Amino acid sequence: MKVLLFDPSAGASGDMIIASLLDLGADLESVRAAVESVGCRLEIAREERCHIMACRAHIISGRRFHSLDEAVSILQNASLTEHARKNALLALDALAVAESRVHGVPKEEAHFHEVGALDALADIAGACEAAHSLGIERVVSLPICVGGGYVKTEHGLLPVPGPAALEILRSTHIPWKGGPVDFELLTPTGAALMSVLVDEFLPNFPVIRADRVGYGAGKKELSLPNVLRAVLAEALHAASFQERHNHHGDHVVQLETNVDDVTGEVLGHLIEQIMQAGALDVSVIPALMKKGRAGSVIRVIAGQEHSDALARIVIRETGSLGVRVFPSVHRFLAEREDMQVDVEIAKERFSAHVKVSRMDGEIIMVKPEYEDCKRIAEATNQPLRAVSKKVEEAGWSRADPPCHPF
Repeated sequence: MKVLLFDPSAGASGDMIIASLLDLGADLESVRAAVESVGCRLEIAREERCHIMACRAHIISGRRFHSLDEAVSILQNASLTEHARKNALLALDALAVAESRVHGVPKEEAHFHEVGALDALADIAGACEAAHSLGIERVVSLPICVGGGYVKTEHGLLPVPGPAALEILRSTHIPWKGGPVDFELLTPTGAALMSVLVDEFLPNFPVIRADRVGYGAGKKELSLPNVLRAVLAEALHAASFQERHNHHGDHVVQLETNVDDVTGEVLGHLIEQIMQAGALDVSVIPALMKKGRAGSVIRVIAGQEHSDALARIVIRETGSLGVRVFPSVHRFLAEREDMQVDVEIAKERFSAHVKVSRMDGEIIMVKPEYEDCKRIAEATNQPLRAVSKKVEEAGWSRADPPCHPF
């Protein structure tokens, strides 16, 4: 398996990510085209950081974007592959959600105080295009060092990590640690990109065989090498990477919106529409809204590729003015298997399906399929509860290794 490993021992920023990937061999022309298509210029140089020669990506821009809609439009029209464009829009959304939460305003009204310059969009576009051009199967990272002390902003001195960066770290469950210097090492743009590009954060280096090493230089000279180290490698135990990804976890997006004027019938229809469109799960949670109005929180779990279509369905069916998207939410998953069992009920033989869930080979649960149990109960005039118990017992008996819950 072809793996990209980030070692953010000196933090991460958009330009450092671009530079480290270019140093690994990312397609310079496609990255340059992505940066220029959002209205910026890319200059590449070689610079030394504590005796380490690194690639320095300098993005030049003289203007700002003023709203989320404008930023989305710029990325949608940028010179990007579709995969890179999706990641870029997710990274932008992560920034918008963080800014909205920090400042207590709707996402659409968020002001990008620290990242509003157009070069932030160029960082996002260039980094996503660079990662895609490497043809990587999986991206992993060590915990991010965020620095310490204070950073000077439009609002005065703020503690490190800055509020927007910290909100992204919190909402996407990225592991991080302070130090090793009193300086801002992780920018909001860097945090947003890491939340989208990285499939898994590891506490230690995995077992890999390094092929190439790239260094992306930060702007400042520090007492440590101010570089983001990236390693292109072969995973020596690729099966374990894949098993952990497929059976013990994956990454999804969570869509959410609040409504206070939607009937139960509309909500029921919405659930059907969303599930048919590819959602993994959907829930409607009663909520008390502003001014004491009764309402609902609609929450959808889905694969990243379905997020845009599902958000449109929610808006179309409910009239909501916007849907929050929380990118790269990690799910811890049990291994699941569908199994057919035979049961004897009222002296008749029936087949039914059960769902068997395991964790590291140990059976966690056997769940009978409701529709099969209902069909058998109606055919035999037996209580549904009794039929479900019989089917569950048959599932436990057939499951391997043999085990019984009672």
